[in-house]
Amino acid sequence: MKVYKLNKDGKEHIIRIIGAGDYGGENYLFDLQNTTVYGIALTKTEVCILYKADFHKLLKIDHQVGQNLLKLNAKKSVELERQAQLLSFYRVDVRLVAYLEDLYNINEEENSITLPMSLKDLASYLGTSAESLSRYFKEFETKGWIERHYRKIIIKPAFWEEFK
Repeated sequence: MKVYKLNKDGKEHIIRIIGAGDYGGENYLFDLQNTTVYGIALTKTEVCILYKADFHKLLKIDHQVGQNLLKLNAKKSVELERQAQLLSFYRVDVRLVAYLEDLYNINEEENSITLPMSLKDLASYLGTSAESLSRYFKEFETKGWIERHYRKIIIKPAFWEEFK
């Protein structure tokens, strides 16, 4: 699920991608209304809805729920800080390299990663245009750093030689 805001021109700015087992909308459970953030499913999605009254009953019964929510919010905060750090890099190619490294570090497949979003959405997430991102992917392929097959990217040894 893509979570995004719209700028004054109506252009999307992706805040995060919610994957299987992740959650969103928790602010509502604590009476913090949100009218500026939107979500849209990117693939077939199953959603679990938790009503505020039920959530507060659950918190009273099982204190571990609150602790787990705090832990998950801390994780979300770290991810948002990382995105802010990526956006602070002036050069788009540096943002892309850092993002690919992050994906590689959390990935379980050796030498390959799968982009969790479309090129257009990734461009929004990294604060650039899809065209710029496409050019950098092409450049990385030409230099022999990666092999790209739609969303699957094979990271070649030359990538690590260049960037580690």
